[in-house]
This record gives sequence, structure tokens and C-alpha cells, in this order.
Amino acid sequence: MTDREDPNRLPTILVIGFPKSGTSTLQRAFTASGLTSAHWTWNGNAIGRLIYDGWFEKGDPLALLTGLDAVTQMDFCHPESGRNYWPNLDISLLLVIRRLHPGVKLIFNARPYDATVDSFARWQGWGALVERVTRADIPGLPAGRGDRHEDLTRWIEAHHAAIRDIFDYDPNFLDLDITAPDARQRLSSFIGRPLAWWGVENANPTPGEDEEPDEEVEKRETGNSTPEAPAGGPRSD
Repeated sequence: MTDREDPNRLPTILVIGFPKSGTSTLQRAFTASGLTSAHWTWNGNAIGRLIYDGWFEKGDPLALLTGLDAVTQMDFCHPESGRNYWPNLDISLLLVIRRLHPGVKLIFNARPYDATVDSFARWQGWGALVERVTRADIPGLPAGRGDRHEDLTRWIEAHHAAIRDIFDYDPNFLDLDITAPDARQRLSSFIGRPLAWWGVENANPTPGEDEEPDEEVEKRETGNSTPEAPAGGPRSD
């Protein structure tokens, strides 16, 4: 049995940047290239919830992500259902992952700040995502902040700087401008396999290079009920 046939394997590739920064493109690129990759949810559960449950119940943030090669989006911001998880912005948790899994490859997907903020504003029709992050309490962006362009810009810029300060000298860290002409080549070299597909996935309705689940995809991924509780028992979210 190869490593990728092992149902108990844990992911070796984690995307740790913001949403609206190429996560859907990375998801399609990985799955098209033979990797088992999860975006937003895994086995009916929000990935962010699985990561926190793994940490607090098992002592390993990746413990409940069995059967995966990669995770392309950890955050799950759905305040209307009471679910709000941002492990990708939780620096202390990322450092735990690095300590427990020194070989895991961390991909910091990034775009210019203004382009990311513009994508937040345009997702699902001008303001839906901005409204969500403003309502939610998120690392670096407390509830009630986020409805101004400058709020989002400062949030994103500060987090980008912090991640680079901490991980820039890590050999298993890739700072990837998803819009750069050499992004495909750099990513392929970093993960050690050719990419069978590269492009723009789930672009917003107006021109741009951003991607995220559109409304129909979100309905499939969030469903109408709370995801099943992972091993360790139900939690009140």
C-alpha cells in the first residue's frame, strides 16, 4: 500500500492564506493532479472545526483530517449558523502544527491587498462576505470591524507581515503570489509533482482572478444543518 492509499494518512500540504486568494484554484489544481484535497469541508464537517477539535481533543490539529493529502481552505465563516473557524489565521495553532509536523508544506497563498479586499466585496454580489466577517469575531478582526475598506486592508496586511516574519526562513514554507506568471512552476516545484491543471477557478461574476465557492457550491458544502461531530463527541457550535 502506498502512502496515498493509506486511509489513516494525514495531510502533508496546508494552504494557510486568506480566502479570496486562490483557494479554489489550488483545490482544482491539486485534485486534477491526483491529490486528495479538501476545501472548506471534509466528510461533512467544517475543516476549521475538525482542526480545533483535533487539537483540543487529540493534541494534534491534524488528527481528524485522515485520508487527506492537502487542505486548501481551513477557514469557515458562516455566522448565521453559528460556525466561525479561522485556524489559518491562528498563529499559535500554526506553530503547533509546525512543531508536531515539521515536514508539512505550508503554502501562503497571497494576492495584492487591494485585490483581495475587492474580492471580499464582490463575493456573491457586493458585500455578502464583508457582512459575514464584520459580524464574526476573527483573529485580528474583532466583531464589528470589517465593513470599511481600510479595516480589511489593515487586517490582511498585518497578518501577511506576521506570517512572513515567522515562516520566511522555513524550508517547507512557500510564499506564493497566486497571480504571478511563475506561480504554477513554483508551486509544482515546492510540492514535488507536476500540476495537471492551472487557471482561474470559480471567478467572481465581474472580471477578476479571485475564487471561492459560489452560492450553489456553498449550499452544498454548508447544508441546512450543523455538520456531524467528529470523534470526541458533539460540541456546541
